[in-house]
Amino acid sequence: MPLPAAAVSHYQEQQEIAAAAVGDVADLWSGMGENFDLSWSLIGGDVFATVVQAQGLAAASGLRYVPEVVDEQGFDASSVAPINAARFEGGTRDGRPAETLLHGAVYTAKREMLTGAGTAGALKVAGEWLQDVVLDVVRDANRQAVGAAMGTTPKVSGWVRMLNPPSCKFCITLAGKFFRWNQGFQAHPGCDCRHIPSQEAIAGDFTVDPYAYFNGLPAAEQNRLFGKNDAQALRDGGDIYRVVNIRSRGLSDDALKSSGDRRGWQSRRWDTPSKMTVDDVYRTARNRDDAVRLLRENGFITGDQVAGGNLKGNAGGGQFGDLAAGALGRGGTRKGATAAYRKAVASNVRDPLEPATQTAAERRLHTAVLRKQAVDRGSNPFAANSQRDPLTPEIRAAVERDYQRQLARLADGPEQVRTLARLLGVLR
Repeated sequence: MPLPAAAVSHYQEQQEIAAAAVGDVADLWSGMGENFDLSWSLIGGDVFATVVQAQGLAAASGLRYVPEVVDEQGFDASSVAPINAARFEGGTRDGRPAETLLHGAVYTAKREMLTGAGTAGALKVAGEWLQDVVLDVVRDANRQAVGAAMGTTPKVSGWVRMLNPPSCKFCITLAGKFFRWNQGFQAHPGCDCRHIPSQEAIAGDFTVDPYAYFNGLPAAEQNRLFGKNDAQALRDGGDIYRVVNIRSRGLSDDALKSSGDRRGWQSRRWDTPSKMTVDDVYRTARNRDDAVRLLRENGFITGDQVAGGNLKGNAGGGQFGDLAAGALGRGGTRKGATAAYRKAVASNVRDPLEPATQTAAERRLHTAVLRKQAVDRGSNPFAANSQRDPLTPEIRAAVERDYQRQLARLADGPEQVRTLARLLGVLR
């Protein structure tokens, strides 16, 4: 299926909105003088107003886009509730006011002065920083509006990530994957990817097929993006998802994987690489055929190179997936988890506080909060009986570290995790 025309035109419209905002802000920034604070007091309000206007236009465009792209794909675009585009104005992805973030341009200029830069040089660097911020907050307003519109369109069961080249290796690996409707859009600073609301992954175009995108790059660019060995592994038939994930996260624990311990069940189920990295393979291999053999034996070649990958997890066919909620609740034996999952799928509405329907990031936060609450009560969160296995200073410290780590991730994490944090009372 070709890329929907609505997705292409929507991206072009977003580019025009963002570019216009950047141009207007650059004109205002050109009026900055040697007294940064005084200059900002004169232009800051206009900068903020320009950005707010662009956010509103970007959000309104996103709200129009969802029914258009859904209708183009031939399924019902009816929405159950109207959405106010103005609600996406004036904020940032981490919840702070856009005005506060934009003011950071002044601090950036002052910091450059402290490093020895002259006024013109400091303002140039700060202006470039401000341009990136404007682009990000306008893009985020659009993506958040699109996400909200998908949530109120019952027939939209998920979305596909659309690349807008040039793209980084992490965005490339996410391209073409189908995400459920409740999965937030993860975007790094400068990310220009977009949603394609749909009911199934759309393949056949390089903007959603990571392999087509990779193969369309010159070898030197492949090496720059992925690293020489990882790029060669992909050219030799490696699974792009596995290659990038192992590079980022490291090998699985081989001892745990082979021990039969229940904590290693995922490594055994997916045969996660645990013995050799891609670097080990190419350092050890005698020739290319030997390298391909080692890549296959160590789990880096998982079959044909197809968008979305060969390891599908619990996302199967049918209303409830091939595994009827997959391995939720220990392979479906926990009936409450399976029932909660089915209820969420059938109604297209989920309870964010229900662990069975939470994303991995949501569950990590929820678990950290529950453990912190137990520790604050003086209980050992890892013991069935705190009198027999009392809380120790070491456990208290470990729980506190994990709790603070989860809170620190909220700023750059998915919006639905921040929503859960508000429901749990740990974020305002």
